[in-house]
Amino acid sequence: MRLLITGGTGFIGSHLILAAAAQNIEVVCLSRSGLRPEGAKSAFKWKLGEQVPEKAYEDVDCVVYLAHDFNSVEGARLTIDSTLSIASQLENAGIKRQLFFSSYSAGKHASSLYGQTKFSLEEALSNHRGLVIIRPGLVLGNGGIYGRICTWARRLPFVPLPDGGEGKVPVIEIEKLCDITIKLALASSPPTEANIFEPELKSLRELVLDAAAEVGRHPWILPIPATFLIGILKLAGQIHLPIPVNADNLAGFLANQSAQHIPTFIKNEQE
Repeated sequence: MRLLITGGTGFIGSHLILAAAAQNIEVVCLSRSGLRPEGAKSAFKWKLGEQVPEKAYEDVDCVVYLAHDFNSVEGARLTIDSTLSIASQLENAGIKRQLFFSSYSAGKHASSLYGQTKFSLEEALSNHRGLVIIRPGLVLGNGGIYGRICTWARRLPFVPLPDGGEGKVPVIEIEKLCDITIKLALASSPPTEANIFEPELKSLRELVLDAAAEVGRHPWILPIPATFLIGILKLAGQIHLPIPVNADNLAGFLANQSAQHIPTFIKNEQE
């Protein structure tokens, strides 16, 4: 097995490369820096908007799409156009297995730009044979949004949460996510969709308090009306304050309270 990962130096990508290497799977990493992460066999400098270098996909059996441009509407458009372009490029090159990382936020319920972008890609990629749409929940580990939340929860004496943090969050540990992703890459007949998160959703309040308790901290939770908090986050973004989440993250979280996704792949594994 030879695996190609776009955006392989990010939080999920770096863990996935190590997990694949542990199973003797060769990994080719594509990233803006071109640096070769630990565990990768080779690496190429690449960014969204460019075609994948031919040498990068020689003898590749499966490609994993993780690259995403978060630069507002322009970044969303670039992500959509580039992902569709290289999906066709690699399909025409004979790569029959493609894994697209979408999000729990994707769907008709989506109100965040991120969720809408992922949902648009889901619909556009649905006609590609051999493509699997992966919808993870909030990934628990030492990076991503959860990592930033942990940093603040373990540092502040009080943590402001929308409506006290009663909203529910689907979660999946990074190690389990990587393990299931590799199984999908190796499967002879994988499902077309895999919703990867634990059956029991956690409240945002639980996540914050549990993260703080791991280092002996017990912050106060400061309930703030969600609509008011979105306004604060928008203002913080405009003046470039270093905050763990932005207004789009919160909009996605609120919209996800009406999401209809169920943990299909986790459920199948347990059965």
